Amino acid sequence: MADKKTGIAVKVRNAIESVVADAGYKLWDVSYYKEGPEMILEISIDKDEGISINDCSVVTRLVEPIIDELDPIEESYCLQVASAGTVRPLGKEEHIRFACDNRLNVTIGLYVAVDGSKEYCGVIDSFDSDSLTLVTDGIKRTFEKKQISKINAEFEHIETNETAEQENKENEDE
Repeated sequence: MADKKTGIAVKVRNAIESVVADAGYKLWDVSYYKEGPEMILEISIDKDEGISINDCSVVTRLVEPIIDELDPIEESYCLQVASAGTVRPLGKEEHIRFACDNRLNVTIGLYVAVDGSKEYCGVIDSFDSDSLTLVTDGIKRTFEKKQISKINAEFEHIETNETAEQENKENEDE
């Protein structure tokens, strides 16, 4: 069932990604999962200014007809469009790349304690398909991906290159 859920999420993502981007939003993730008795199709969005409830409504109205026409889900489900949030799981390589490139603070959870701890916080220095190197308190620690149970990033104080360029331009105009 997990592969079927992943396949549905990928189909929906592929169908809606350009429409969401054209409307000025970043599509962070699409997931399909069971919560209690309900199946949930969740679409997580973002934009530099943050996401409001109105933004979620706009995106819902844009994607609902596309998903209805695609008809990828046989059973009944609930569509949820939400902000990606300030603390986000890094479930895809592109998410890890984004956190690495933007020097975001991340927290990794481990299945088994390493040096007495099951959780480490820091900045991702590098990663590949097998491992991730985290700089924590000035020390580089490399973990095999199979050791890692979760990776979350904090997006509260992110300043991407695009945001910095915009602020520099505004300061020059003053």
